[in-house]
Amino acid sequence: MKALAFLATLACCSAAAASSGLEYIDPLIGTEGKGSQYGGMMPCAGVPFGSFSMVPMTRLNRVGQLSFNQADDTLIGFILTRQPSIWMGDWGEVRIPIEPAKIEDAAYTPYLGRVTAGGRTFEYTATAHAAWLRGDLRDVRLVDGYCSNRDDENLGYPLPNFKGWRCVKRVRGGMQIGVSLISLEQARANLAKEIGGKTFEEVASAVKSEWERYFGRIEIDAPDSVKTIFYTGLYHTLMYPRRIDEYGRYYSAFDDKVHDGTMYSCYSLWDTYRAEHPWLTLVAPEHVDGMMQALLEMYREGGWLPKWPNPSYTGIMIGAPAEVVLAEAYVKGFKGFDLALAYEAVRKNATVPQTGDDECDWRDRGMFGRTPETRGGLASYMKRGYVSCDQTRESVSRTQDFGLADRAAAILAEAAGHPDDAAFFRARSSNYTNLWEATASAFLPRRADGTFVPRAQLKPPYHDYCEQSPETGVWAVPFDTDGLAALMGGPGTAVRRLDEFFDTLFWIPERGNKSIHGNEPSHHCAYLYNRFGAPEKTQQRVREILTRAYSTDRKGFDGNEDCGQMSAWYIFSALGFYPLDPASGEYEIGSPLVRSARLHIGAPYPPAILEIRVENAAPARWRVKRATLNGRELTGWRVRHADLIKGGLLEFKMD
Repeated sequence: MKALAFLATLACCSAAAASSGLEYIDPLIGTEGKGSQYGGMMPCAGVPFGSFSMVPMTRLNRVGQLSFNQADDTLIGFILTRQPSIWMGDWGEVRIPIEPAKIEDAAYTPYLGRVTAGGRTFEYTATAHAAWLRGDLRDVRLVDGYCSNRDDENLGYPLPNFKGWRCVKRVRGGMQIGVSLISLEQARANLAKEIGGKTFEEVASAVKSEWERYFGRIEIDAPDSVKTIFYTGLYHTLMYPRRIDEYGRYYSAFDDKVHDGTMYSCYSLWDTYRAEHPWLTLVAPEHVDGMMQALLEMYREGGWLPKWPNPSYTGIMIGAPAEVVLAEAYVKGFKGFDLALAYEAVRKNATVPQTGDDECDWRDRGMFGRTPETRGGLASYMKRGYVSCDQTRESVSRTQDFGLADRAAAILAEAAGHPDDAAFFRARSSNYTNLWEATASAFLPRRADGTFVPRAQLKPPYHDYCEQSPETGVWAVPFDTDGLAALMGGPGTAVRRLDEFFDTLFWIPERGNKSIHGNEPSHHCAYLYNRFGAPEKTQQRVREILTRAYSTDRKGFDGNEDCGQMSAWYIFSALGFYPLDPASGEYEIGSPLVRSARLHIGAPYPPAILEIRVENAAPARWRVKRATLNGRELTGWRVRHADLIKGGLLEFKMD
C-alpha cells in the first residue's frame, strides 16, 4: 500500500504526458563509495539552482563526507543541506533527526522522495527556500531557530551575522520548513510564498514542472543506458551554482551584510570553468548574466574575485578561474553584467599580489582567515615570469593557470577599451613556456634562482602540481596548443606524446577510479588531438572515455561530480562537441554517442532549435567521416558557439 500511495503521488505530479527525460534520471548514480573516491552525489530533491537540497540522512556530513551514502542501511533523519561537494563543508543546514531505523524501501526523484524505515514511511519535497516532510514525526523536536555552522570556516573567518534561519510549521501528517539567510521573518515569508495554501501534491507537482522546463530544452535519442547517464548528468548540472537571493535581497558572507539584488553561491570554479559553465550557456542561458554579476558583487563586497565561494572565500584550489568564466560569458554574447567592474576586478586579481604573498606557500586552505587566496604566488610570477617552487606550492600548475587567466584578462581588457592592457596580458599569457625544460621535454618546477628541479627528483604526491603529475602537466595549456606543439618539436611529436600518455597512463587506476579522467586537468586531453592534426584520435579516445569512465552503477563515474563538471563533460561529448578552450567561443568536434538530439536555444539568445543528427550511428562506430553545420563542412573539426546558437542542423556521418 505504501508503494501504491507513492505512485499515486507521482501520478498527481505527472500532468505532462510527453516524455521530458525525467524518467531516465537515477538519483542514486554516484551515491555509493568509500571515503571520498566516488561520484560524491546524493539523491537531492529541490528545484534547479535551489538554495538547498533536501536529502535523507544516513550519516552526519562534514568536509570529506556527505549526508547520504547508498552503502548505508540506516536512516537517521533528513537534512536541508547546501553542501555542494564532498570536499566542501555545509553551512546553515537544517537537520531533522529521527530515531535511527533500518531502511526497508526507498524511491527518489529530483522533486519527490520517499523512504520507509522501521515501519515508518516519510515523503518529502522542496522548493527554493522551503521544504515539506510528511510521515510519522512523533520523535521530531525541531522548532524555529537558526544554525550558524560553517564547516569551511576551519581557520577562522568571523561572520557574526551569519545564521541559517529556519521556521517550522506543524501540519497534519508532517511539517513544513522555511529557510532564510536573512532573518526568521524572511524564512516565514519564504514558506508562506512557496508552500502556503498548497497541498503536498501541488508543491511536488510545481517542483516537477520546474525540472521539466529545463529538461524540455534538450531531447536525445540514444540507447537507454546512454539516456540514463545523460539525463542523470543533466540533473546534476542544473543544481549549481546555488541561487541564494530571497525575493530581491541576499545575505553576503563576503561582508556579513544584507544587500539588494541577485546572488549565487557554491561555484566550484577551478572544476566548472571547463565544461559546466559552458554547458549552462546553452541549457540555462537566462542564469548566466546573474551568475557573472554575482561574482562581481563578491568582488565588490570582499575585495577580490573568488575561486571557491562557499559561502565566502575558502582558500581552496589555484589559478584565477573566475576570470575565465567572465571572459567566456562575454565572448559568448552575454552583456548583462557590469563589464567595467569585471575588468576592474580581473585587473586587480592579475596585478596586485595578496598581502604576504612572498612569505606564504599557499597550501590548500592554508591561508584561509588571513587573506583570501586569489592568485597566490603572483608576486613571483610578476617578477620572474613564473611561480617559483621554493616559495609557493603547486607552482607549475599555478604558472600554467595564470597563463589561461591572463588570456582571459586580455579578452576583457580589449572589450573594456584598454588595448594596451590587452597586449600586455596576451604577451604574459605565454609565461608558461618559462617552465619548459627542454631536456626533460616537460614543464618542471623552477626555483627563484632560475634553476629547475630535475624530473628524477620529483616524487608523488607532486606538490609542484595541482592534482596532476609531471606527465599530466605536459598538457595543461589548452589555451595555446600551437605554442605547446612548438615546444615539443611540432604537431607530429605532440601526437606521439599524446598517444603515449593515453596508452601508458590514462587508464591506470587512480585513487580508486578506473582512470585519471576522474580529475579535471585531464578532461580536455582527448580533444587536443584535433589541434595537433589527428582528429580521428580525438574521436577514438573520446568514445573510449564515454563508454569506460561512466556507468549507471552506484559509484557512477571516475571521480567526484564536482558541481556538475564530470556530467557536463559527458553531455557535451555525447552530443559530439566540447569546449576545449571555453573562452575561445569554439567547440572541438568529437564522436557523438547519441543517434540524434534537439537543443532548444532561448533567451537572451533569439529562439532557435539546434538539431543533431548522426548518420550510421552505432555503438561500435566511433570514427566521424564528415561533420557539417547547415550543410557546410566544419573545417578544422571545430564549430563556433555563435553559429550553434543560431540553430539548424549539425550532422555527423559516421564511418
